[in-house]
Order: sequence, then C-alpha cells, then structure tokens
Amino acid sequence: MKNYDLIIASGATICYNKLAREFCHFKSGGKIDRLIKPNSIESLIICLQNTDDAIVLGSTTNSLISDSGIDNDVILTTGVKGIEVKDCFITAMAGEMLPKVCNVAKEYGLSGLEGLCGIPSTIGGAVYMNCGAFGYNISDVLYCVNVYDNGDIKQLTCNECGFGYRTSNFMQNKMIVLSATFKLKESNSLLISNNIKFFKTKRKQSQPNDISLGSVFKKYNDTSAGYYIENCGLKGASIGGAMVSQKHANFIINCGGATSSDYSNLVNLCHDKVLEKYNINLDREVRYFGKFI
Repeated sequence: MKNYDLIIASGATICYNKLAREFCHFKSGGKIDRLIKPNSIESLIICLQNTDDAIVLGSTTNSLISDSGIDNDVILTTGVKGIEVKDCFITAMAGEMLPKVCNVAKEYGLSGLEGLCGIPSTIGGAVYMNCGAFGYNISDVLYCVNVYDNGDIKQLTCNECGFGYRTSNFMQNKMIVLSATFKLKESNSLLISNNIKFFKTKRKQSQPNDISLGSVFKKYNDTSAGYYIENCGLKGASIGGAMVSQKHANFIINCGGATSSDYSNLVNLCHDKVLEKYNINLDREVRYFGKFI
C-alpha cells in the first residue's frame, strides 16, 4: 500500500513530474510521475514497502525509458551509499558505483575486481544482471547478497542467485539487491593498480567514449554482436540523434538530441538486418521501461 509520508520520513526525497532525460544516462525519456530517491538501506527498504510495483533503477547506464514516460513510481538507488572492508571481504550498498568499489579494493590490497573497473554501474545493477567484461563476471567474486523479496529481507549465497551470462534469478523473481559482499584475494596494491590501468586502457581502445548504454546485444555463440552488426554494413548507421558507433558496432551513441525511440528503432534495424543475413536472433542486453513500438 502506498504511503508517501512514510517514505519522506525515512529521509528519501520525491520529485514529481521529473523528465527522465534529466537524470538518465542516455539523456532521453519522458515524464516520471514520481521519482523517489532513498538515502540509505533503511530508507530504500521503506520505499519498497510503501510503493506498489515500483521500478528500481541505479545509474541507468543499461536502462532506456520510453519517450512517453512511466506511470509507475521509480526508485533511484544512487543515494544508497556505504562500503565496508573486513579481512578479504568488501560489502557495498546497492547505490555504490562499481568503479569506486574497485578503487577501495585496490587501496586495501584486495584483488579480483580489476577486470570490472571500467563498468559504470551501481553495485545493485551490476549484480542484478551479472555484469562482466574481458572474460570476468561479477559473480566470479561474489560471496553473498542481501535482497528485498516481496517484503522479506534475505541473504543469498552466490550459488543461490542463479547466475548465468548477463542474467540472474533476480530478473525472474523481481528481487531487489540491497547490498553485496565480495570475497577477494590479498595482493600488492601497485600490481592491482597496474591491472586496473591495463583494463581501462583496453576498454578505451575498444569501446566508444560517447554517451551510450553499453553493449546493446548479448554475445551470440561467444562472438560479439558487434561482429554481425558491422558485417551488415551498419557502422555509422543513424536514426535521428542515435548512431551505431564507428568504433564498436554493438554500441549505439547519442550524437545529440537522440530520443528513446531513435535508440529503439536503431536497435530494431540492427536486429532485423542480422536476422535477415545470418538467421541469428540477437538477444538485447539493454533494459526497456515504458511503452515502445
């Protein structure tokens, strides 16, 4: 049952009639009736308890909101902060950014997160979709997760999360990640720092630095979707302000003023051309919210 007074009393703020393009990473999207921003784990739980079917978002670096907006309450977790280090374990709250957690691990001489250091995701979003890069997945070092599950607070081990390639049980069961604990290995901080620099350089060389939502499609048969899209001659293809990156064909960038419809229409074009040429049905990685044609 909705109770916005309790939400405000918890320390959260509520923004009414907020335009998604004002806070979403891709700079597109329509009106959100209520954007709720908790400032702690306790506040996040109260927000979840007092809304119905709220959409929970983090850094929105993998999320596209429709130009027609969203009727549901939207809870933004980026204010839910906190990192604790104990021995070889790091616990991070849902709204902490993954690169920051990687840097904290480096400071404490803890290794295991370096390959993920360039992913601009909150911890909640990263665990939710089992993010990864360069052969590393966040589930490789995950020890346990605290989740909100239909009114209950539960702790799940890594094995109970049902992780797969860019998927987890959270997607099917609508559980919300509250915090995650990672088990790392002691190492030399200088070596960790060098590894972080290596992966950041590798990412910069292979991926565009423009506004995007990361990889549009999942790999197919362990081959990047960008390979198929590029071989369909779609590098540089554009619709409105959205364009297939010239640097990596599995990225769609905002060249200025792109709408969510520009993005989704270009995604459809890439999907259909690959299906026509290779008979491959690419699986989208970017999450859509709201109505899309």
